[in-house]
Amino acid sequence: MSFGGGLSGWLYREFVLGKRWIDEEDFSSSLAISQMLPGANVVNLVICMGEQLRGPVGALTCVIGFLVGPFFAVVGLCQLFDALAGYPLLPVISDGVAFAAMGLLIIMCVHGVRRAMRFPPSIITIAVTAILVGIFRFPLIPVACVIAPVSVALAWRRI
Repeated sequence: MSFGGGLSGWLYREFVLGKRWIDEEDFSSSLAISQMLPGANVVNLVICMGEQLRGPVGALTCVIGFLVGPFFAVVGLCQLFDALAGYPLLPVISDGVAFAAMGLLIIMCVHGVRRAMRFPPSIITIAVTAILVGIFRFPLIPVACVIAPVSVALAWRRI
């Protein structure tokens, strides 16, 4: 369970590094597909990984296992937060959890960049996107609409 993101990093650590159920290439492909599909990225990711591992039954099992437990945990934590609302360390604890999630997200970015370094046009695509959106503050959607076809064409030529 995660608050504030970081679940894709946890899934990477568990499925690829820990259990070795899928390899890094399959995880990266599943992550890319899950980010293109509508809905929550991590839900799409567990559906992709479940389907890879055990077909439709695996996909269903993963999504149920991924959503049911946290649903009840969130309901319980909501009650706990209401009971502890006046406790002065509660914001500090929440910030600590958020920073841990940010660390997992940074790990995912580092792994993605390492993988992209195997194909130099990927680095250029990432850098151009980061500069246009992060530095020049161009809107992400138009930048992605222009960069995506170029990226796909470069990857297609690689094959």
